[in-house]
Amino acid sequence: MRAVRPRALTHRGVVEASAFFFDAALTGAGESRRRILSLWVPGSSVYKVPRGWLLRLPAPRRVRCDQAPGLPLTIEKVPAGRALVGAPFAPEELRTLDPPEGAAVRLRSGGVLVERPAESEREDPAAWLDVAGFSVAAAASLGAPPAEPHLYLSEPVSFDPRLRLRGVPPPAPELAEVLAALTGKKPAAKPRRRSSPASLTRTAVNWLHGLRWSLRGWRRRHAAVVPAAAMGPLELGIAGERRVERPERRPLGPRLDARIAARFRHLAARLAAASHLSQLVGRRHAAYIQRLIEMFEAGDVREALRYAIPLDGATGEALRGLPLRLPSPRRDLEIRPEPGTAKPLRTAPDLFAELQRLYRAAFERLESQGHIEEAAFVLAEVLHAHEEAVAFLERHGRLRLAAEMAEARQLPPGLVVRQWFLAGDRERALRIARRTRAFADAVTRLERSRRKEEAQALRRLWGTGLAEAGNYVAAVEAVWPVPEGRRMAAAWMDRAIEQGGAPAGRMLARKLSLIPEEFEETRDQVLNLLESWRAEGTAARLAFADTLREGPRTPATVTLARAAVRSIARDSGRFGARMSPAEFRQLVAFADDGALRADAPALPLPSREPWAARETSWCVEPGASDVGVMPACDAAFLPTGLTLVALGEAGVRLISRAGRTVAEFDQPAHRLVVSDAGNRALALARRGDAWRLARIDLETRRSRPWCDARLDVFAPDYDGALWFVAAGESLVAIDASSAGFDGPWGVPGLGRRVRSIRRSPVRCTLVTAGPDPEVWTYELPSLFLRSRNEAAPDADNAEDAVHRHVGASAGGLLAEQWIAEEGADGSLLHVAIQGRIVLRLRLPGAGWTSGDPLASPDWIVAPVQTPEEIRVHLVRRDTGKVRAEVVLARAGRLSLRLTPSYLTLADDRGRVIVLDLDYGQIRRDLRL
Repeated sequence: MRAVRPRALTHRGVVEASAFFFDAALTGAGESRRRILSLWVPGSSVYKVPRGWLLRLPAPRRVRCDQAPGLPLTIEKVPAGRALVGAPFAPEELRTLDPPEGAAVRLRSGGVLVERPAESEREDPAAWLDVAGFSVAAAASLGAPPAEPHLYLSEPVSFDPRLRLRGVPPPAPELAEVLAALTGKKPAAKPRRRSSPASLTRTAVNWLHGLRWSLRGWRRRHAAVVPAAAMGPLELGIAGERRVERPERRPLGPRLDARIAARFRHLAARLAAASHLSQLVGRRHAAYIQRLIEMFEAGDVREALRYAIPLDGATGEALRGLPLRLPSPRRDLEIRPEPGTAKPLRTAPDLFAELQRLYRAAFERLESQGHIEEAAFVLAEVLHAHEEAVAFLERHGRLRLAAEMAEARQLPPGLVVRQWFLAGDRERALRIARRTRAFADAVTRLERSRRKEEAQALRRLWGTGLAEAGNYVAAVEAVWPVPEGRRMAAAWMDRAIEQGGAPAGRMLARKLSLIPEEFEETRDQVLNLLESWRAEGTAARLAFADTLREGPRTPATVTLARAAVRSIARDSGRFGARMSPAEFRQLVAFADDGALRADAPALPLPSREPWAARETSWCVEPGASDVGVMPACDAAFLPTGLTLVALGEAGVRLISRAGRTVAEFDQPAHRLVVSDAGNRALALARRGDAWRLARIDLETRRSRPWCDARLDVFAPDYDGALWFVAAGESLVAIDASSAGFDGPWGVPGLGRRVRSIRRSPVRCTLVTAGPDPEVWTYELPSLFLRSRNEAAPDADNAEDAVHRHVGASAGGLLAEQWIAEEGADGSLLHVAIQGRIVLRLRLPGAGWTSGDPLASPDWIVAPVQTPEEIRVHLVRRDTGKVRAEVVLARAGRLSLRLTPSYLTLADDRGRVIVLDLDYGQIRRDLRL
């Protein structure tokens, strides 16, 4: 008890009660428990104290004191922090009492009682309920079940070249055995040892075996050859020539001795090669290779294709290690410096090069005879030249075969799209292009091959898809080279200008040169932009000036460049130099104004110190009573300067700079997913274990329901087309324009659940859940897994971490934070990046809990919370210093959205705050 005389014994009128005290001696234990259960909401806590119970609410509740179910206690500031007060004490009285952080102060028997409930005195009200007589009733939904993320893929192309290409014979039965033998063992040099009788016998057998095949080849080469032109149509075979026995002896010429010597040298080389191959791959396999070579040399290509050994992968590497003969040693080691006496070094050819030569000759022979598909088989399956085979088929009009081969052999996506487009299956080409983002590559390949009409058609389809996703700037760039598409491009330019931000500035500058006939209208838009003093228009003004000085010089662009010079100089004086002095001089020269050029050195272009480098940190602390009347569940700051706010079941609201409602959307929303261009949004509302989804078009101010879906986590933004979500152990890129909840890409079996997803235009990173989290980073738009790293805690600090929270940036930067209790000294917040602690910050008092950190290339956002307030620390990643702190009193729930330039906060007290991370200013401070 402490001797302080308050002004009144209890609160009067209407107060914001954060807790209630229930005196069991007055109301009885049963009635007190009943009242506590009637006030219970998720996040509440109950403590057993002398004479009754103390109920703490997660958020203050407005009550009339004369109708309160218990003694109302409000939160007041005290020297140690904040305390629960049951009477209207004056500030000097509270300073005299000096209660500890989180204590309850109330009057009892004429004195002041200060109590601080311990965690051991906390009770679970669920234990007060007797549910033994209850049974769980089965329930079924009256509507359709929530959709699961579904991965749709085009049916894979079934392309067996021996079946799809006409004239190609089936493989020989021994081919699989030879391939297994070649890839299963690699030749290695063996140490020489004394020959045994067994090895001499084996060598002799191999020698005889090679002699048999060499003699057979010698007989074939000495058979008469009749030219193909002398044969009838029925006698012309696949080889293009026919062998007959020599009818008579030719007269012996004067060079008979030389020919006989050459034959014997060839026979000796064959014998040596056969013997050497027999030692390396075995007698049977060496015989197979010798027979294959003889078939190709004899011109029996149809039969040889059955035995052909592909030159790809491990087989090709094995063949490179098999020499046909050993290099002969030099007779002496004498160095001869005389010119003209040096002889070229003769190395031993390998089997790979020999087969490659034979295969290439067979291809040329088949092409000359008109056997197109057999020749394509040699290129693709034997020589492993897939792209050359696709081009060969296209050149000879086999367009569908070329497309099937390109997709089945997983050639570059741009080539696959190009081939399907040429084959006439545009629907399949578009599906592959949307999934792989290969439009630019496919268009370039079509234009390079002088397929002008097809390239223009694909450009129009590409631009239409980009415009449907809201990326109007890229859509204009895609279709502008097509004269028929420039009318669509002009409309897309106007939409890009309406979006605001840097794209609007670029499009205004492009419109001046591309559509000069609309100069007057464009001039008015440019002047409105350049004369505006709003900070959110800085990016658009800078983009306009940059694009203008790099474009063509016309009277219109020169005139507006003078206004751009003044605007950039003004922005530089207000926000710091955003354009280098050299670039600014180029802009002044582009304006071609003598007076302006003379005054340019005096223009204010100071090199101001960035706000993040200042010594003092920035503190944003709205008053405890500075709240709104509607809770803000989520918020997003748009490039247009408008703010999109989710109001839960009350829908979605679009708010202007002054806080005026621009548009309202009748779609319940607890979370928002906003497109990169800021003109599309998805509204998500919790429905038990599912989400209700709706689409919002911020340009036309229209919204429509989408579906009910079951998902665990999702990315807070998307590119206007693909939205990354995770359900169970699956990751799917959902097509946001699709009628169903499906997408063209995903990983169905991750092997673990996903905790969070972050993305940017070039990266997508997910953090897996479980005791051993990992960080997976995919490259966009190729959707290729670039890294997979463990997110294990630092071994030296794992014991101090009470609760470890993990987050990651879109680029894969891992951020961690945890709170270590320091006893009477309070709590210590730890923030780490990539396992290295960058910040240790002491928090006032105890009872702090950690939230999930957010990370970007430059910033870390570390939120912490108590029942009385939420604090958000903005930490510079390179220095580890807190540059800004936001304190939200009486907030129980907070939504954070971090972009490279802005941090948006929205809490359940109706406060929406937008911090400009480039200039260190508050862009929006709204109350709902």
